Amino acid sequence: MLAVSGHGYGHLAQCAQVINALWHRLPALRVTVCSRLDREIIARRLEQPFDYRCVATDPVLPMHNAWQVDVPAMMSVYAGNLRDREAGLAQDRALLEALRPDLVLANIPWRLLQAAREAGVPSVALCSLNWAAVYRSYCGGAGDRDSVPADMWQGYRSADVFLLPEPALAMPELENTRSIGPVDRTGSADRAGLRDALSLPPGTRTVLVALGGIESDLPLANWPHIPDTAWLFAQPVCTQRDDMFDGTQLPMEFIDMLASCDAALTKPGYGTYTEAVCNAVPILTLARPDWPETTGLNDWARQHGRLLEISQADFAGGHFTAALQALWQQPPSTPPAATGIAQAADLLAARLVSD
Repeated sequence: MLAVSGHGYGHLAQCAQVINALWHRLPALRVTVCSRLDREIIARRLEQPFDYRCVATDPVLPMHNAWQVDVPAMMSVYAGNLRDREAGLAQDRALLEALRPDLVLANIPWRLLQAAREAGVPSVALCSLNWAAVYRSYCGGAGDRDSVPADMWQGYRSADVFLLPEPALAMPELENTRSIGPVDRTGSADRAGLRDALSLPPGTRTVLVALGGIESDLPLANWPHIPDTAWLFAQPVCTQRDDMFDGTQLPMEFIDMLASCDAALTKPGYGTYTEAVCNAVPILTLARPDWPETTGLNDWARQHGRLLEISQADFAGGHFTAALQALWQQPPSTPPAATGIAQAADLLAARLVSD
C-alpha cells in the first residue's frame, strides 16, 4: 500500500521511483495507491498497473500560490483535523482492514502510520520533510502550537523506519530515521530537439518555469524579454509572446524537458531541485525563507550544482534578467548519483520477502 499526500506532486515523485525499482525486484508485487491525487497523474509516474483508492490520507496544505502558504487557513485546517482525530484513525483502520496490505509506504500521512502500528502492519515513511516541522515553521506561536505537531510526531514515531532522502530536513525529534541518497530521475537531454519542437533558432537558450504541482497566477505582464532566450512553462499559460511556450502541450515528459533546458526557474522544493541538480540544470529560485527546507535545499544545490536566489518582489516585477545571466556564468559541478532509489527499494523488498 502506497499512501501519498495530495499536496502537489513532490510526494508522489519521491515514492514513484522507489516503487518502480521495487517492481524490478518483486515483479509480482501488487500495489494499491491511496491518495487524492488524480489517477492519471499517478499513472504517468508508475511503470506498472496499480490499484487505486481516492482517499484523503492527510490534509492538503492551504496555499495562496505555489510558494506562499495561507497561514490562517492552515491553522484552521489542522485544528479541525486534530478535533477529528479519532474519526480519522477509524477511517484509516477501516482502510487497512479492507486492503490488508503486507506493508504500508507513506509519504507522509502521519495518522495512517499510527493505525498501521496498531493493526500490526509493517510501515515505512519516506520523505525529505514532515508536516510537524512545516506547521511549526508557520504557526509556531499561535493556535494549537504544541498539540497539532505532537499528534503528527506520534504518527511518525509509529513507522518502523522513516527514510530521509538526501537532502532531507533534520528530524532530531525522531529516533527511527535512516538517511539514504537522493531520490530523483535522470532525463534524456536533447536541447536541439527541444528547440526544433518550439521552432527556435540554434543558440536559443530555454528556461523551464516549474513552480510545483500547484498552478499559480504568474506575473506574465512583467516578464522580462531576454535576447536569444525562450520561456517554457510547466503549467498552462495564455500569452501572445513568441518567446513563451506552454510545456504541457509538448509530447515530452517533464523530466526530459527539464534535462533539455538551460535553466530552471522554480521555488525551494525537493523534487525540482534534486532533478535539476542531478541533470546538471542551473536553478534560479524564489526566496522562500519561511519554508523549513529552504536553507538545506539551497546549500545542497550550491554544493552539487548551480543556484542563485531572487526575491519574490523581483520575481513579481520581472527583475531577474541579471540574476539569470549571472547564473549561467557559474562553473558547472559534477551531479550526484540518485543512490537513494536502490537503497529504499532494497529495504522495502527485504521487509516484504521476510514477511
